[in-house]
Amino acid sequence: MDFCAIDFETANYSRASACSIGLVKVRNGQIVEEFHSLINQGRTWFRPDWIEEIHGITAEMTKTAPTFADLWPRIAAFIGDLPLAAHNARFDMGVLKAMLEGEGMEWELPESICSLSVARSTWPELPNHQLPTLAGHLRLDLDHHEALSDARACARIIIAAGTLNEA
Repeated sequence: MDFCAIDFETANYSRASACSIGLVKVRNGQIVEEFHSLINQGRTWFRPDWIEEIHGITAEMTKTAPTFADLWPRIAAFIGDLPLAAHNARFDMGVLKAMLEGEGMEWELPESICSLSVARSTWPELPNHQLPTLAGHLRLDLDHHEALSDARACARIIIAAGTLNEA
């Protein structure tokens, strides 16, 4: 059970507006390494009317953060050849693709695992499969919409589901 969980927070509705990334590396079903960074989105407008209510990240907070292009070598090395996992993987994989394209970078997206789909099939009795609901059900600490916390929750959901499926 080796994979890398990923989560992005965005500055607005555009998938090319990532302002924070969280990565959690899992080897043999154990979290072994974590990475988090704000992302300087100098060219992207923030939606302060609602974004601060969601994740609290402001344009001012990201001013001195590295750009996605600056972070990419570290992100790519962290992921390596691992499959990527995300809660609602379509969104986060879309953000990754849009950020790469926005910087004119090419990278073949790895296989992805969606913890939302995994949770729906593992715990169908839950009223919904949003991260806060799953965190409560699994007794996970969660600071929802904080990229590293969301990536960590995603990793723990997949680990828990895998443990149940092995039993």
